[in-house]
Amino acid sequence: MDEELRRRRAMAMLKEGRRVVDVCTALGRSREWIAKWRRRSEAEGPGALRGRSRAPQHQARQTSPAIERAVLAARDRLERRIRGREFAGIGADAVAWELELAHVAPLPARRTIERILQRRGRTARTRPPERTRPPAAYPAVAARAAGDLHETDLVGPRHLRTPGRPVRFFSFHTLDVAGGGVATDQFPDKGAESFCGHLAAAWARLGLPRTWQLDNERTVAGFSPRARPPFTQPLRLALLLGVEVRFIPDGEPGRNADVESFNDLWQERVLRRFDCPGLGRLRAVSGRFERWFMEARPHPKLRAAEHGTRFPAQLLASLDGALPRLPAGFTLDAYREEGGELRLPLARGRISWVRRVDEHGGVWIAGEHLRIKRAANEYVVGTLSTGRREVVVRHGERIVSRFAFRIDERVVRSLRRGG
Repeated sequence: MDEELRRRRAMAMLKEGRRVVDVCTALGRSREWIAKWRRRSEAEGPGALRGRSRAPQHQARQTSPAIERAVLAARDRLERRIRGREFAGIGADAVAWELELAHVAPLPARRTIERILQRRGRTARTRPPERTRPPAAYPAVAARAAGDLHETDLVGPRHLRTPGRPVRFFSFHTLDVAGGGVATDQFPDKGAESFCGHLAAAWARLGLPRTWQLDNERTVAGFSPRARPPFTQPLRLALLLGVEVRFIPDGEPGRNADVESFNDLWQERVLRRFDCPGLGRLRAVSGRFERWFMEARPHPKLRAAEHGTRFPAQLLASLDGALPRLPAGFTLDAYREEGGELRLPLARGRISWVRRVDEHGGVWIAGEHLRIKRAANEYVVGTLSTGRREVVVRHGERIVSRFAFRIDERVVRSLRRGG
């Protein structure tokens, strides 16, 4: 039975007085489908049951030759600058900003610019891989304003070519998801000392976030998802400064998509474009790139009408006094033992783990194996409150488990006001 015949049969059955549920069962269609075609039939008559063409009803407006020439000229200018080893790219976003600086009007949309570049063979853009939709809603942190959410990730280990032997390093990146600000630091290792050094420097530049999100990096999260998580020095630093910590699920780096995207950009514009014969030179180039990213590159998430600027550095300056800052005089050296080892106290605060329950309903959180069959193949969030010494596990808004968490040390107040 074709679709038009099925629609006519449905309307005939309704006129005979058949119940909607019986019509749905007989024809294998939903109540919404029945209601849709009943409305059309009553409003437009039986002819409406033939359906409507899905072809576009009007011709898309063509881009003017002048705009196309301006796009290609802007692309050429950007390509010449890249040869001079600048940080800017040559994609649609960079071309759009170049056109805006040149006061081109009307300013074409990003997709229009992409079509022009593709049509003229001036882009290496490839089709993005298909993404499978996750089976359940992911409990993401809402990042609506600067400081709501920071993401941190590492690039490394990488190696620099030097006149002697290669120099091994890690690049630490922290990004403000809503505010667009970024902080980068390079260290020869990814140990707790380096991690804390980066966090202290990054939060001095960007302000303290409400939530700090990262993957399950061992330096912070510990070594085994099945063991009671240790309170590592980076964890202690975050809690001491009143920052909530949140770990994304194992094997799902895309949950930190913003900082992952920045990692790619940093490697493309810094590591692959500039020769750095040592860690000092790399730090200098990365610092220049950070300033360009903050001060000279319009951020795609910022709108002048909403934020007053398109540049993260200007947004941060406008929020001075509104974002939480490091306590006056704060230094890691104040928490070192006589031998120089960093020993931070454990402060009141929250550490959360986002985990996906397996098909059998099992999940490991904070060293405990839980059975949550109703959440099989779905995400749960386990949150440890160090002040209450308790872990609460939520599936959506519902608490599905809670258990005591032993802490064998004094828990202090955080340094943030009200902490």
